Amino acid sequence: MPAPHSFVHERIYSALIVLLGLSLAVPVPAYDSYLSEQDIRDAYFLGTRGGLAPQFLAQYSHWVPDLHQGTCTTEIRLETPFLQVVNYTAKARNYSAQDAVKAFQDKPMKFRLFLNVCYMREAPPPESVKIKVIQNKKQLVPASDKRLFYAEPASELSDLAPNGERAQMEFDAQTIDSSPLTIQIDTPDGQHCTTDLDLQAIR
Repeated sequence: MPAPHSFVHERIYSALIVLLGLSLAVPVPAYDSYLSEQDIRDAYFLGTRGGLAPQFLAQYSHWVPDLHQGTCTTEIRLETPFLQVVNYTAKARNYSAQDAVKAFQDKPMKFRLFLNVCYMREAPPPESVKIKVIQNKKQLVPASDKRLFYAEPASELSDLAPNGERAQMEFDAQTIDSSPLTIQIDTPDGQHCTTDLDLQAIR
């Protein structure tokens, strides 16, 4: 007959194995494709109380120092559904929390990526840069992907030749979860860069 403490240890060990199996089997939830009423209210009050402060917006920006041209460094900016509500309510006038809930609750939201890719002087036409967005070893296909020339802004009056490309990519938020997002960038002059974005660090 086994000692009582051995029996207890075996039961605890078995319970831990079951819990581990359950945690591995539960999928990561979609990335706020539908915001709850509380999320919308949080975004509203953040937006109306200075939510667009540089310190707040900085967490949604990611710099890629390995891909640059001169002083122009590639930037990736995220726009989550939560941030979209913050942005909207920060600019709206005579707008209440109830108005925000009515406008956004139960509405499908988008997840957006904005990339300013700096890589060479007199860059070729848009759609020359190849961008892959990967999550859980699967490439995500954007619902829309708009491309423009990009020129580093030296001043308001400057008119510089393009030294990169701007991409505006939009995804159905239901196709993205909170696990890391990998961005692969290939430029027409042979540069390749991969960077990871931590989605759990932002709302």
